[in-house]
Amino acid sequence: MEQWNNKGMLRNILISYTLLIIVLAVLPINNGEKLNDIFILHVRGDYLVHFAMFIPLMALIRLYTGHTFRTAALKTVAWIFAALVLAVVTEYTQYFLTYRAFNINDMAANVVGVLIGSGFFFVRVNSEQ
Repeated sequence: MEQWNNKGMLRNILISYTLLIIVLAVLPINNGEKLNDIFILHVRGDYLVHFAMFIPLMALIRLYTGHTFRTAALKTVAWIFAALVLAVVTEYTQYFLTYRAFNINDMAANVVGVLIGSGFFFVRVNSEQ
């Protein structure tokens, strides 16, 4: 588990993953029709993808910062707020792109992913004993 304590590597992974989310939001890829036809527990597949994209982001932020609500509540809230802004802005940007489609439900799925992923800030990592 020592490799996860390397701040430089975690920073690079976090930046790369954030850029991946941004690039996927603005690329002209609209294969959502296939995902729109897939339902899991009555939820469309593309909503699940939006939701699932932000959970690893929150885990990476948690590992990188080392913050928990217990040790640094204000900093933790600031990171969660930054992730919420990213979740909203990446979807809202699509409103201005003619080749993409803005969907409020996608935005809601992004936000839910951030909020559920925020649960990682309640988890202690072994090195924090």
